Amino acid sequence: MNKGLIQKLLPHLIAVVVFLIVAVIYCKPSLQGMVLQQEDVVQWEAMAKNSFDFKAAHGHFPLWTNGMFSGMPAYQIAMEPNVPTSPLWLMNLFTLGLPKPIVFFFLACVCFYFLSQVLRINQYVGIFGALAYAYATYNPIIIVVGHETKMWSIAFMPSVIASVILIYERKYWWGGALTALMMALLINMNHMQIVYYTLMIVFAMTIAYVVNWIKRGEIKHLILAGSIALVAGLAAVSVNAVQLLTTLDVAKASIRGGTELADKNSATTKTGLSQDYALSYSMYKSEPFVMMVPNMYGGSSSSITEKITESKTLDALQTMPPQLANQISGAAISYWGGIGNITAGPPYVGAIICFLALLGFFILDSKHKWWILGLTVLTILMSWGEYFKDFNTFLLNALPGYNKFRAPSMIIVVPTLLLGMMAVMTVQKIISTPNRLELWDRYKKGLIATGVVFVVLLLIYFNSDFTNAIDKNLSQNVNEANPEIKNYVQQFLNALKDDRKSLYMSSLGRSLLFILVAALWLIIKKAVQPKWILAVVGIFSFIDIISIDSKYLNDEHFQEKETKENSLRPTAADNKILQDKSFYRVFDLRQGAASALTYGARPTAYYHKTIGGYHPAKLSIYQDLIEKQLNKNNIEQQLFIAPGSVPAVNMLNTKYIIQSMQGGTDSVLENPSNLGAAWFVNAVKYEASPFEVMNALTNLNPKDTAVVFTKDQKLASYTASSNAADSIYLVNNVNDEVTYKYNASANRFAVFSEVFYELGWKAYIDEKESPIVRTNYALRGLSVPAGQHDIRFVFRPSSYFNGEKIALIGGIIIWLMIIGAIIQTYRTRKAAKA
Repeated sequence: MNKGLIQKLLPHLIAVVVFLIVAVIYCKPSLQGMVLQQEDVVQWEAMAKNSFDFKAAHGHFPLWTNGMFSGMPAYQIAMEPNVPTSPLWLMNLFTLGLPKPIVFFFLACVCFYFLSQVLRINQYVGIFGALAYAYATYNPIIIVVGHETKMWSIAFMPSVIASVILIYERKYWWGGALTALMMALLINMNHMQIVYYTLMIVFAMTIAYVVNWIKRGEIKHLILAGSIALVAGLAAVSVNAVQLLTTLDVAKASIRGGTELADKNSATTKTGLSQDYALSYSMYKSEPFVMMVPNMYGGSSSSITEKITESKTLDALQTMPPQLANQISGAAISYWGGIGNITAGPPYVGAIICFLALLGFFILDSKHKWWILGLTVLTILMSWGEYFKDFNTFLLNALPGYNKFRAPSMIIVVPTLLLGMMAVMTVQKIISTPNRLELWDRYKKGLIATGVVFVVLLLIYFNSDFTNAIDKNLSQNVNEANPEIKNYVQQFLNALKDDRKSLYMSSLGRSLLFILVAALWLIIKKAVQPKWILAVVGIFSFIDIISIDSKYLNDEHFQEKETKENSLRPTAADNKILQDKSFYRVFDLRQGAASALTYGARPTAYYHKTIGGYHPAKLSIYQDLIEKQLNKNNIEQQLFIAPGSVPAVNMLNTKYIIQSMQGGTDSVLENPSNLGAAWFVNAVKYEASPFEVMNALTNLNPKDTAVVFTKDQKLASYTASSNAADSIYLVNNVNDEVTYKYNASANRFAVFSEVFYELGWKAYIDEKESPIVRTNYALRGLSVPAGQHDIRFVFRPSSYFNGEKIALIGGIIIWLMIIGAIIQTYRTRKAAKA
């Protein structure tokens, strides 16, 4: 092999080996047969079980799942489009078949390293920058809780930015091919909020490039680069057409698309998430400083007594009566920021990385720093959410699609990437400047700015109350208690404040020390060999971050596979129900109705078809049914006393109700009023508005009467009949196709315990299409003719099948771009040798 080529490749091979070794060491238990304790992953496994069971029997995933919420589209749970031209399998090349979670850190390192090389950064600077980005504390935190699609997306973000830069820097062929491929991979991860943030970065960067091109009169390059980027983006979108088109379909019908029953108390409006809901999980205005000082707001919602060696809070608890201590110990959480009472940890970027980025705003040229500064400031303002309400409300209304997302604090992933870019560019500038005295004046300004930041942090310390909503509620709740209890609680709250202050100050001191270590090498005026600067800054920046990471992802977060499997084992109640081989649904109240209908996928959906479940984008009409009919006060007690007393439960084919009994045993109640898979009604009631239809369900006898919208009255024709010989029954339900047989003495109106979803379901009576009528707000109904007939419901959404055709073309385009880039490279090298 050519010796020169080996020398060129060696630093990159070293980088890959370093990334692999670090990831393996950090996640060593995963190579010992252990797995992470990820609640969201376990929830997904339960959500997807019905789809995987279908695939095992039929060879492909269904498009509709029967597992949760009485049925819903399965697109966002488990889907496998048939696109033979798709290049998305190339992801296997980037991940080397590594196990989770090793693969997440490795991929993020590789993608950021690619970005660093596109920015023409020294390979070893790129290594430390990649490690800093991949191990930024937000990443291990989301991995532990199971937000895997988000982590995949964060990993791919730098590669998309790098690919677009290649186009803008006149590497047209490879830039276009890689932009198409990397963007396609990012979209395929199916976390549209991170895709949205990535496009924000691309947009800001593009504006900066366009301004410079116009200033220099490079209009031809502007048009060519813009055209290539546009074609690449369209190819990436096209190859993901199945996923995107089905997501758009679901978005219209899901809680992200609004609700017909919107009012001032709703979490959603008529067109999307409500303002308050969309702005939930916002950061306090000073909270983004946790990117530099991780524990200034307490870190996570874990107990403060676990974080402070000599905890005053623990002392206060130990001095009060044990019963009182047990009652209030749950309030001893360390976090007191704006996100809420539950947060897994801070989005710590690293003190040294933040320091280097801050220096960069003073010593770098203007090519990238101004758009990075502008976007960093904007995204920090956006992270404030409800604490900067007027501005962020304006953005919710002005930015296309932005009101479909929530958790403004998530946008901090953007400055995480941008600050990492600034840090490596800063180090590159320092080590590549022959006489660093030339940088001294600008460097001093960076030091002054850093000093100002620490003064601001001290001012925040002295002007904060170190309390959260739990503290305030606790203080109010004991206002009328006897003086002794009130005194104990006040001592507890004072001690809690002191511990939080201590955590803040120790974290501030820690960050200052790491910054001083980095600054020590950079402020020396005499020449210092670049390799020593790289070694010191790189090693300490990684130590800085990994020492915080180890608190949020360590060996204790892994468990034996058997332990995980045991958490999904069926109980005696589950096994009792599983003896019934008919088609029915279950309402699992072991954790309460609210939990069953919101977070109830595990373990219920793993074994049963349930009327509850877990999904962040459940169908809006079903969410309305949950809020107005299924999650009423005392419904658990009501169903325990009379299992058939709730009309909405009966009409959903709810045959079994599981409840917890005293002593820890589970009770299975069979619902005597369950209406089964389908039934004929004797009357149809018509209501004009969604509110009237929903209200009519409260006291409805669904066995005898159905409720239909007035606008559908012509579709709901029937003849009242009480002929006992009339019957309708389910023949088979295989997710995407449901068949029934019936015998009717007259034209009847049939109600089916299946959720109404007009974007794909078709009904056929003896293979003649018949209109599906939205019935009882959330179910399907059909007017059927007299006689003996077959009914077939088929789910064939045009978004899926049209998406496959578009994706086929998109895949071809991407492959042509890749092949074109290879041919162009070959020709260029051949011409150079000639």
